[in-house]
Amino acid sequence: MKKIKYATLFGGAGRNRKSKEYKETVMIGSLLTKNGYVVKNGGYGGMMEAVSKGVTLEDGKVIGITCKQVGSEQGNEFLSETIVTKKLYERLELLIQETSVFIVQKGGIGTLSEVFLTLDIIRKDKSENRPKVFFIGSFWRDIIEVLKSKIIPEYEHHLFIVVDDYTDFKKIFST
Repeated sequence: MKKIKYATLFGGAGRNRKSKEYKETVMIGSLLTKNGYVVKNGGYGGMMEAVSKGVTLEDGKVIGITCKQVGSEQGNEFLSETIVTKKLYERLELLIQETSVFIVQKGGIGTLSEVFLTLDIIRKDKSENRPKVFFIGSFWRDIIEVLKSKIIPEYEHHLFIVVDDYTDFKKIFST
């Protein structure tokens, strides 16, 4: 039996469908599907909707994990499946479980909390095939550089893969 490959996207819920980030995240969803991934995300709008749309365009499977604690249980229109959790911790656990690729797109405090807990879990994983974490957008470079210089020890710097845009992500992801 073939093991399912999961990719999870963390990103903001903003509604600007004309933004560069939204458009690129649609393409990321398509690329992940073409590479055989089932995609998970928080299920709502913004970057979560964008990746879901990209997956749907390729007839892939996308799972939205919504949360009663956040508000609406209903996910975006592009989801193949919606899982509703009671608490944020449960939601995040499902987003992290069995995921081999994490994509971090533009977002806010929620996105940061998701990615920091994910990074903490990954850094403690001693397996050879630790999940990869891709930060999409040049703005992440400044944030990551401050973290590396002030907080993150050098032996953990490899956990961060920052790419400027979809084109750079595609090059690195496809190799």
